[in-house]
Amino acid sequence: MNPAGPPQTGELRAVAAYETGGYKWYVALVLCFAHTVAILDRFVMALVTESVRGALHLSDTQLGLLQGTGFAILYCGFAVPLGSIADATNRRRLILLGLSLWSLATAAAAFTTSFETLFLTRIVVGMGEACLIPAGMSLLAAYFAPANLARGTAIFGMGANFGVGLAFLGGGALLAILQASGGLHVPGLGAMAPWQGIFIFAGLTAIPVLVLLLFVREPPRRHEVGSGLGAQLGSLGTGLRYMWENLRAYAPFLVVGSLTAVSGYAVTTWSPSLFVRLQEMAQADASKLIGLIGLFIAPLGTISGGIALDRLRARNVLGAPLVVMGFGVLYTLATVTAFVLSPNLIMATVAFSLFMFGSTFVLPALYVGMQLLTPDRYRGIAASFNMMCYTLCGLGLGPTAVGAISDRLPAGGGTLGIAVVIVEIAMAAVIVPVAILARHRFHTRMLSTGEIH
Repeated sequence: MNPAGPPQTGELRAVAAYETGGYKWYVALVLCFAHTVAILDRFVMALVTESVRGALHLSDTQLGLLQGTGFAILYCGFAVPLGSIADATNRRRLILLGLSLWSLATAAAAFTTSFETLFLTRIVVGMGEACLIPAGMSLLAAYFAPANLARGTAIFGMGANFGVGLAFLGGGALLAILQASGGLHVPGLGAMAPWQGIFIFAGLTAIPVLVLLLFVREPPRRHEVGSGLGAQLGSLGTGLRYMWENLRAYAPFLVVGSLTAVSGYAVTTWSPSLFVRLQEMAQADASKLIGLIGLFIAPLGTISGGIALDRLRARNVLGAPLVVMGFGVLYTLATVTAFVLSPNLIMATVAFSLFMFGSTFVLPALYVGMQLLTPDRYRGIAASFNMMCYTLCGLGLGPTAVGAISDRLPAGGGTLGIAVVIVEIAMAAVIVPVAILARHRFHTRMLSTGEIH
């Protein structure tokens, strides 16, 4: 139904239609596509690291900054404020603006000629993508009744798995085509290198999603927004103040969750380069292999992690989310070490598949754990803050730490693999003891929020 018309009547009809009709599934699917494009553009840098390194004469430290820190700077700086702004503005327009901005920045990366200009485009990509999860989750909460909100959220979240898979699989296939044809030839622009063509095509993937977003209606608010942006930013301050006042409960979980992100991104962002350097694969072939693994193994890991967490909580395991993440980092360390030490491609592929399963297995614990710690009225802000910490540490530190360590090791073909293992050992050395020590406090905090009795 058209939400335009007499304000009161139109609004009531729209709310009823959104809750009972099938249109909400269209909204969830479009948001899934937007999430897919976001993750694809986030990981496109990992696809062409070796080509960019040669073309712009970059070090591993600079590549790490491009893959992680450049994106994370503004993504994290805008994430929490946008969580409140999405509740006071037109959410569909906010996503349209963000998607347009980050896709243009991705395409603009093709025309950069230095580390500084490429770094700038990655910063703008992060700024644009920061709006998607806060505004997307707010839209889903408006369209979906509580009984089926989880299913709508699951559809939205699947975009992350598809984005990683398509970035490496589809991007790897496209890279091979461009390399075979000598690059991309654009009328008026002339010949472009294969890595430049990848950035162009990645930016263009936003176009069909932008068209689909035009048919997403902004749902009416079910509650008064207050006095506008000022009121929303005021509520943001209240929520952050609440978290600060309960920092002793939040800090251990945020430490474990953030370092878990470092553990995962340290490997994922460097995975094409690891296959190239350790197994002597062609870059395009490595990307396609990683894409296949991510497309099929990553969703299986996420689902399994959710089932395992539910079962641990049903058995009243103390601090179940912390247990999952503590186990996860030890599992990651074992599988990554096996990957680095693999004597052939088959064993390396098996080890990397096991890593991919484990890196997604911990994700439900990361998000659900934060919700269990937080009363209902502050959960939106807490989720945004958790996402900010996760991304800032995961993308901001993981890739850069690996690159910096690799540059400082004695020259040799295996330095990148050794650097990854060093980072994983460091993460395990902190995560495991903190998770063990924080379990009782986590349990006590859940009692206070009413999540357990």
